[in-house]
Amino acid sequence: MKRYSALTFAVLLGLAGVASANELPDLGDSALANLPPHEERYIADMTVRELRRSGMVLDDVEVTEYLERLGYRLVAASNENRVNFRFFPIAENTINAWAVPGGVIGINTGLMVLSQHESELAAVMAHEIAHVTQHHYARMVESQKGAGLMTLGTLALAILAASQSRGGDAPMAAIAASEGYQAQRYLDFSRDLEREADRVGMATLKGAGFDMHAMPNFFDRMQKHYRNVDNGAFAFLRTHPVTGERISDSQSRAAEQAYRQWPDSVDYLLVREKARGLQLGPRAALDYYQGTTGQKKYTSEAAQQYGYAHALLLAGRADAAWVRLQQAQQALPGGHAMFESLAGSIRLQQGRLADAAALLAAGRERFPGAQALVYGEIDVKMRQNEGKQAIALLEAALAERGGDPGLHKRLAQAYALQGMQGPSHRAMAEYYALLDEPSTAIEQLNIARRSGGDFYQMSAIEARIKELRSRLDGRKFKEDPATRNPS
Repeated sequence: MKRYSALTFAVLLGLAGVASANELPDLGDSALANLPPHEERYIADMTVRELRRSGMVLDDVEVTEYLERLGYRLVAASNENRVNFRFFPIAENTINAWAVPGGVIGINTGLMVLSQHESELAAVMAHEIAHVTQHHYARMVESQKGAGLMTLGTLALAILAASQSRGGDAPMAAIAASEGYQAQRYLDFSRDLEREADRVGMATLKGAGFDMHAMPNFFDRMQKHYRNVDNGAFAFLRTHPVTGERISDSQSRAAEQAYRQWPDSVDYLLVREKARGLQLGPRAALDYYQGTTGQKKYTSEAAQQYGYAHALLLAGRADAAWVRLQQAQQALPGGHAMFESLAGSIRLQQGRLADAAALLAAGRERFPGAQALVYGEIDVKMRQNEGKQAIALLEAALAERGGDPGLHKRLAQAYALQGMQGPSHRAMAEYYALLDEPSTAIEQLNIARRSGGDFYQMSAIEARIKELRSRLDGRKFKEDPATRNPS
């Protein structure tokens, strides 16, 4: 097994848009030997841990759940059942998306906001999923045998830097100065890989019931914008080279699908506006929605009024937000879980805690799968100092979603509200364990042990500490090359 460091993490993110074509080598045993499934899983876990530490992930359950639903729909259509995909919204205004071996997919909010239709967002995600399912990282390593990890790392670091750049060619200049010829070979190969990701991604797009034309249309629009205003915003085009040939090939494949109207889901329309408000900030978002709603420049009035209400809430104008939310609900009489969640948040900001609790509880009855409503109701109960009721809600939620870190963190807060320090630290230990932070989880369990408890509680704590230490020892073994023979 290889040693994975900060450099390797940059390598993995830097290869975020790599995909293949007919001239690629066969993916045989030698290629897979470079990156077998267990190492892909380790890389994916490391990536998630570093992402969470970095603060790059947008902490919004509604945006996250939507991307997960969309992503899993695409994965199901790809017929890939060996990879545990994980999808993350990245709080970044640049237009980018990336994939890491092991199934970690990052989607910048900037890309979500730029998309004009759900099929366009799905097209980019299908493209990234293809990078993983086609094992492009293993192929890249196989094709460059003998070149050395540092050469690959130099290029990947430059691509990662370019993906986050606000403009200029400094990353590529750094490559040219150090590894010019070899770097160009990698870039040429990545263009071949991109063509396969287009082909496989479009098949996935069709299988999931989306518009195949969305892929060439979106890439073409990005390329035209990029040519006119190269301000560094289109990071996707730096790590995913788009050519006229690729767009033409994609258009030819899309022509196989009969033309029809492809309606956007309400989920997509609302999540895109929420992402827009979070990206723009309150002042700019209010200016934007004043313009779109005042001039009726929209395809969905409900989504625009929702976005306006959300922006008003971010600006601290809860009363005005409530009025706009009513207009959104009138435009979409069937309602939506995100309306109910926003209604609860508005009442909470107004200090009307009982009304907020009633709205969220009623919303949860109508939309039982909406995690934001569960979070909202729990938060209101804790604001009301009703710790016992919050704990009851949390225990019921954890019975269904035991792997949700946010629920464990709230459970720790609810126990602390009741003065139950031991259980509070045990809940925080589970929160850190789910974030793959075993050392911190063990610290929390040691505090819980010092808080006391009966024989069964102490035994459970000891068993959990032993389990977490085993996980920590296993990680140290993987990361320390001195403990094993070099591969």
